[in-house]
Amino acid sequence: MTEMSNDEVAVRAAVDRWVVVLNAMLNGDPKPLEDLYSHADDVTYMGAEGTFQIGWDATCADWKAQAENSTGGQVEAAGVHVVVSGNLAAAQHYTRGQVRQPDGRINETNVRESSVFRKENGAWKMIAHHADGLPYWEKAFA
Repeated sequence: MTEMSNDEVAVRAAVDRWVVVLNAMLNGDPKPLEDLYSHADDVTYMGAEGTFQIGWDATCADWKAQAENSTGGQVEAAGVHVVVSGNLAAAQHYTRGQVRQPDGRINETNVRESSVFRKENGAWKMIAHHADGLPYWEKAFA
């Protein structure tokens, strides 16, 4: 196995922060998202529920609305794959865990996610995120 570059290590750390941010959002706190995401006009977010936002303001508003409607949960990333080229990096992984529904039921969640990061002022910031649900996770990956 080849040794990871400093940038690969930093992008993997950004993916780890993403999981922390996502867990905060699931528990009603969108604030950590502001530190991870770039605030540029070219950022994008395509949510598992079908949204497509362009620009920081629209992306932030979407995540804030999700946080307001969230009732709790805990997720983790699995199978993280990172590619770094210059000041851009792509990361793909599965996210799985439990999410509390408004009626109190706990549902399993299984999502595949892709994120693009850009190095801005020495820090890796998310500039694009796409997620889609895997309703047949058990059948596909059992």
